[in-house]
Amino acid sequence: MDIRRSKTECNPSDVGYEESRLDTVNRFFERMINDKIINGVSYRLARRGKVFAAAALGSRHYTDSNLLMESDTIFRIASQTKMFVSIAIQMLVEDGLLSVEDKVAKYIPQFDGAPYNEISIFHLLTHTSGLYHEGIIEDKHHISSWEHISRQNEIDGANTDWIAAALSAGMRRNPGEEWQYSSIGYAILCAIVEKVTDTGSKEFIINRICKPLGMNATTFDPSLEELRNGVIFDEESEDEIKDLASGNKRENGVWDVMPGASLFSNTNDLLRFGLMLSQWGRLDGVRILGRKTVETLSTQRLFNVPNYCWGANDTDRKYGLGVDMRHIPGSLISPGTYFHEGAGHSVLIVDPVEEMVCSCVYPWVNNEWNADCNNRLYNVMWSGVI
Repeated sequence: MDIRRSKTECNPSDVGYEESRLDTVNRFFERMINDKIINGVSYRLARRGKVFAAAALGSRHYTDSNLLMESDTIFRIASQTKMFVSIAIQMLVEDGLLSVEDKVAKYIPQFDGAPYNEISIFHLLTHTSGLYHEGIIEDKHHISSWEHISRQNEIDGANTDWIAAALSAGMRRNPGEEWQYSSIGYAILCAIVEKVTDTGSKEFIINRICKPLGMNATTFDPSLEELRNGVIFDEESEDEIKDLASGNKRENGVWDVMPGASLFSNTNDLLRFGLMLSQWGRLDGVRILGRKTVETLSTQRLFNVPNYCWGANDTDRKYGLGVDMRHIPGSLISPGTYFHEGAGHSVLIVDPVEEMVCSCVYPWVNNEWNADCNNRLYNVMWSGVI
């Protein structure tokens, strides 16, 4: 299979990585492509602050194998956006404009009343707010927050109070009782950023995080050409491009104004974001965060909090302030490694012990998530660490 490599900063051996293991990495992904588990892959690896591997295999299109994945192919990073939202909150903490212990009601008046007045920014960052979220846990007695927003939008249009509509979905648990993945919680965090800074949350993320880091391919509003040349995950993605080409830009509900999961990027830009975190908030002389702040957000913050999302039965869900900290028994990644996935098809991993960073996108065939690919890629990539 054709492997399309990009320029790197050093040889693997220069940063303590066994070069022959990259052949194993490529064979692993080639097997996943041949077995029709993924359509293609783009990945980058760095250690000790230097990029030592960058390659792409397979296709960027869900049906057309002739549309090749490249190392700079952009894609919707989905929930990896939540890391950027978390960083934005941490920047405001550093500036003394808010604290994660603050109650959300201090900034968002719709929360000023039981039971919502006990929810804090910490609860939103750690997915422990108790707010109901759709599709995560089977619950026939609730209508999702998104459905409430959609219904209210049909009545009020552009004047919809989407926060009040979302809260009308109710609470599943009291704050802090249970880990339940909640994108609506991160939409609320974006609203807090806007309230505190009087700046659009999209603009804040691009101007305060992405541009200073040289993440020039990262955007909330990709052009038609960028979308056509990006990863096309499924028929819905292709229809969105067709609509845009015909001049009918599709409205995307709350995500048009509250960007909790709507950034587009590529593995190169995301690796730069990860390198900033691995170097304690700095990259190429640019300061985004202080060392203590990075330590705080990347430290486990939940203890003995259960998780039943997607069929799980976990009594102790490990999580930081906007980053995941699950550790699969027997995994080669170091304890303390943190990461975030995007719709299950992309991931950014930061291992502070080995000073290793990985950015990877691997669109699924038929959008069918595969646990083997997700869990094993960590071990295959980390197997080269000397």
